[in-house]
Amino acid sequence: MKNPHDRFFKETLTRRENAVSFFREYLPGEIVSQLDWRTLKISKETFVEPELRERFSDIVYEIRARGRQVFIYLLLEHQSTVDPWMPLRLLGYMLRLWELWRKQNPDEKKLPGIIPVLFYHGKDEWDVSVHFRDMIESPELTDGFVPTFRYLLRDFSPSGDEAVRGTVLVRLFLSLMGGIFSPRFGEVFDRMVPLLAELSRKETGMEYIETVLRYICHTSDALSWKDMETKLIQAFDKDRKGGIMTIADELRMEGKIEGKIEGEIKTYRELMKKKIIPGELAEQKIAELSKRLEEITAGVQMKPAGSFDAPEQVSA
Repeated sequence: MKNPHDRFFKETLTRRENAVSFFREYLPGEIVSQLDWRTLKISKETFVEPELRERFSDIVYEIRARGRQVFIYLLLEHQSTVDPWMPLRLLGYMLRLWELWRKQNPDEKKLPGIIPVLFYHGKDEWDVSVHFRDMIESPELTDGFVPTFRYLLRDFSPSGDEAVRGTVLVRLFLSLMGGIFSPRFGEVFDRMVPLLAELSRKETGMEYIETVLRYICHTSDALSWKDMETKLIQAFDKDRKGGIMTIADELRMEGKIEGKIEGEIKTYRELMKKKIIPGELAEQKIAELSKRLEEITAGVQMKPAGSFDAPEQVSA
């Protein structure tokens, strides 16, 4: 599956109920108390360049504070390494958001505020300053001419210090995102099992559990499907056990099909490299197989989690 981190991230946090729970827990209290959570809307805009979407994902939120419009810009860093240019990158995305807003609101005289939040869950410890000023060489010489903003870092990596809080679905999401790169993911999954069992008893909960299992399937090989299936069957109520078995069977079959196609692509590349078959023929076969793999991937993409309070989609 192409960019499973992006899909799981957006499947969860573009749902209004989840976004409200996340921000109420992880924004500073003095900000939370001033925001009117009834007005939270989620934009369809994205500011991450296409060539960087394998590494970053973003969501733009609009909310009201004391009757005024405010944006929350949430950026996900979903590679295992730290980006040393993050303050500059975030500033660039904020400028693009302001420029778009200015074009859409030409009569306004002031810009809306933006709260930049970085969601990190990689392997390495985050060691980049949250202050833009710290990127400047000899900042004391140009202090009055340099932007002085900072971004909010929320580090859910194995080395991070963020505690998991929120609704059961948000806690499940954060536990999984925070542990997916861990070599001890098996222990992380064990801690997730009670949350998955609790979620299974909620309306449409099994649909989100399928989303969770698809994400694990495409991002980690630390646990076998047999191990996960066994743990979940033991924890779930009797009437939910069959659902888990069905999901596991479907994902196993999909994995076998994808693995077979990827093996054929590898074979054609080797045959082309060794000049056993004409390069043009090999490239044609590789293109056909790649297209088939994309179609299968698109067909098994993460399914919407039912009626988990889907948000209104608005333009920034």
